Amino acid sequence: MDDESLEMELNKYITLDGQIAPEIVSGIHSPSLHLRLESVKKVGQLLRSKTRSADATVRSVVDSGLLPNIIDILSSSDPALVSEASWIILNVTLGTSQQTSAAVSEGAIPQLLQVAASASNVEDVRHNALLSLGNIAGDSDALRDVFLEKRAFRPALDILADPSKFSPKTVKTAAWIMETCTAPGARWRHYDVSTFNEAIPILCEFIQQRHKSKPLAAVVKAIRRICSSQKAANMIFEAGACPRLVHFCASKNDGLREDALNVVSRFAFEEGRLLQSIFDNGVLQALHTCITDRVESRQLACFVASNIAMAAPPQAEPLVESSILPLLIEMVADEEEEAGVRREAATVLQHLVRRGEKTHDYYSSLVEADCVEACSAALQSQDGPTVEKAVRIIAYLIDTPWSGADDAIERLEDSAGVNLLRRVWLEWKGPRVNSSVTAHALLRAYFPEASKHPRV
Repeated sequence: MDDESLEMELNKYITLDGQIAPEIVSGIHSPSLHLRLESVKKVGQLLRSKTRSADATVRSVVDSGLLPNIIDILSSSDPALVSEASWIILNVTLGTSQQTSAAVSEGAIPQLLQVAASASNVEDVRHNALLSLGNIAGDSDALRDVFLEKRAFRPALDILADPSKFSPKTVKTAAWIMETCTAPGARWRHYDVSTFNEAIPILCEFIQQRHKSKPLAAVVKAIRRICSSQKAANMIFEAGACPRLVHFCASKNDGLREDALNVVSRFAFEEGRLLQSIFDNGVLQALHTCITDRVESRQLACFVASNIAMAAPPQAEPLVESSILPLLIEMVADEEEEAGVRREAATVLQHLVRRGEKTHDYYSSLVEADCVEACSAALQSQDGPTVEKAVRIIAYLIDTPWSGADDAIERLEDSAGVNLLRRVWLEWKGPRVNSSVTAHALLRAYFPEASKHPRV
């Protein structure tokens, strides 16, 4: 049958008011396996039509009341029936949210789970079921909640737990399902980590298997989305994912790198063995690569460094002694640097001086690396948080009683920092008043002539 004849035949399957033809509807309801199969195949042909949109056919299926029957066919023992039904349901889940919700309301998820988990089904049928489940998870917050309540990600986990048994296409789809169902909801509402207790070990084991064709980026994104609390970070760490995640922090793949950096930032926030582990696995080298070669991730790399800097001395000492410290100071000093990066780099230095206030740990290293000069330059920034951080860092270094305070004061004078502090005092008002108050206090204490109001 040529294309024109086929399309003429397909037109007979739809009534003038857009319903599925009555003989097809009665055939799907028929107890005869042959009639049911022929009728379901006709609906499948409509979905494959080159001239009729799949959306129109899905509307016809739903409007004709056939959705419950098609879903019931998914549990048939006849492979051909299940194959056609899985194709129809896949197209329904590609339709409107209302159509996808209707499929879920009619019990599609349990039936799709059965199809996806059955070893007797051919790959294309299983793949249709997996795609349908992923579409349901990605449709809306409400349907994702239903998906997660039914733990409908289990077939995907089974595939990722033993990927060698499945085709790359199926493994990729399983990874996509996990990426989709872990997405945060409206207003970045994350799901409790207990929802994914069974998923964490499998996902973490998956990324430890070295294979170029594996969909690592999707799985790492799922891990990042699960890692929305320190409890989740600890579970991911205990699952052995730390070495690979640190390795991915220097990846050339932008998405993979940034997701890994986000998870590692959680590890960095936890003092003790988590922080030590990321050091042992080369996080400082990875951050150096991000700052120098992966400029898209510089701000995120600085965020990881700022979490490291919050650790009590001496745990953050490797950061201070690394080649990253001069880079951070250069970024703070560079007026051409992107504002967010400059601000985050200043945050690292602020954490270090605050943590070292009592014992003066890190102060000498910071001053010798031209931290005072960099903060003086940052006082000219138009970014309020950057200026505030720069003022506070200067205050710590010159106002804390330590052996290098006089050197810090001298460096401030030599870098025009006194005049810049005065400008901050006089010009930064309103929401920026904290910077102004601190700058004036420093001027009164150490540079009294510069602390006087200008003459009118």
